[in-house]
Amino acid sequence: MYATSFHAGTGPERAIDGDIATFWHSEYTPPTPLPQSITLNLGAVGRVGKIEYQPRFDGNLNGTILDYKVYVSADGQAFTEVAAGTWAGDARLKTAAFAAVDARYVRLEGHRALGGSYLSAAEATAG
Repeated sequence: MYATSFHAGTGPERAIDGDIATFWHSEYTPPTPLPQSITLNLGAVGRVGKIEYQPRFDGNLNGTILDYKVYVSADGQAFTEVAAGTWAGDARLKTAAFAAVDARYVRLEGHRALGGSYLSAAEATAG
């Protein structure tokens, strides 16, 4: 798990802990300019055709990703864009589906978000 930035106490591991009450938040003191991203390490190369993103579920939608891009990589070095789009600014689970590819790493990159120049994620999974 890797993030381009995070605020103390809200590291990227909080987006893969299975608990929607915890979350990753990119640095906001001072705000780190977008785009920002979170990269999942799936542990081994396998078929991947979607990423699911759960925005914060604590009643505060700051950092909810609106405009996104998804990238995949087999080696963690060379990434290829496989999806891009816009999600609604709410707390519902979001999915970005794409043609299945072999990958070990999946990166969710936010280009526009609610509340300012930062991102957040309660959970992120790929499969």
